Amino acid sequence: MTSSATDAEIMIVGAGLSGLACAYLLAETGRSVLVVEAREEPGGRIRSVFDDTTGHYLADLGPTWVWPAYQPVVRRWIDRLGLELFSQFTNGNAVLDYGPDAAPDVRFLPAQDGNMRLKGGPQALIDQLIAGLPEGTLLTGSPVKSVSVTRQGMDVSVSGDDEKTFRCEHLIVALPPRIAERTIEWRPGLPPSLTAAMSQTPTWMAPHAKVVALFERPFWRDNGLSGRIASQAGPIVEGHDHSSPEGSPAALFGFIGWPHTLRAEAGSHLKVHVRDQLHRCFGPACLEPRSIHVEDWATDRYVTSPRDLAEPMSHPETGPDILRSPHAEGRLWFTGAETATRSPGLIEGALDAAERTAGQLSALGRSSLSDDRSVPASPQVSKSGIR
Repeated sequence: MTSSATDAEIMIVGAGLSGLACAYLLAETGRSVLVVEAREEPGGRIRSVFDDTTGHYLADLGPTWVWPAYQPVVRRWIDRLGLELFSQFTNGNAVLDYGPDAAPDVRFLPAQDGNMRLKGGPQALIDQLIAGLPEGTLLTGSPVKSVSVTRQGMDVSVSGDDEKTFRCEHLIVALPPRIAERTIEWRPGLPPSLTAAMSQTPTWMAPHAKVVALFERPFWRDNGLSGRIASQAGPIVEGHDHSSPEGSPAALFGFIGWPHTLRAEAGSHLKVHVRDQLHRCFGPACLEPRSIHVEDWATDRYVTSPRDLAEPMSHPETGPDILRSPHAEGRLWFTGAETATRSPGLIEGALDAAERTAGQLSALGRSSLSDDRSVPASPQVSKSGIR
């Protein structure tokens, strides 16, 4: 997808959920917005399995659950975009897997309270947000190389098929903070306090891997099983039924508990280990799945930094206010799930951050680069960089 625009009032780096929701909100107010995305496809950490023939959504390789009873921001967006929910299938017993040398145990385990799924998966959020953007808003396959603060505004250099520099009044960075800090050249440099906050903020899902196995039908339900797996042996340490509301396509999904080094060592044989585990948990029908899909987020350079792999897996806590404050005299903003004050890292966090940033920027009102009353002609720059 290409854009004919060379300048925009507001530019957003990153076409994940937060970046697209922020663009959607700003475009609704009539603001000129351009979203640039490094990957060829938008969505960020929302990643789906599609049918090779029909192109229809089949399953999730990124986040899959929402908790609308406890997440008012999610509930608001579901209503706003006209999306539908259905309950996570939990009927029946779970399988406790102790590894290849012991028989699994079948017993009841309490389910999570209120976890639900979207028809069409979180992919439906991405599709609806893009459908609501003006034509030419989204530019994919364009990694941002550098950001320069000049007397005229923000110059954003992107690479791809055509290396190009865009000028904007306001720049919103909707990337994981660690990725934005280490992959973009900032001219002048960001203040040390901001750089430290960005580098210290873990990226949710970065060390994780997820697997989905597709089947013709949810045969485990015939045996009174919920599709849930609990295991300390792995590779799946937590698994669930991932079938559509109608049961077809049928699927099981799981979180791979093996560390990224062991996953890398297993390579293509990881799918064999997954199939063998499903076989011992659910029987011979698992030996011939339609397909098995693995998404190892630890290998995604647009999500995971070396620091994420060097630290224990953890859910991001609410980060410092500096991540939610404007910089470069109100021209530079950061958004994204990790910057949220509500459910940081989750789907709700991404939407919450988008609402916050779009609201703050909208409160400034329309401005012009030549209007000294609202945007300074020359942003303050100290020896330590952008303020």
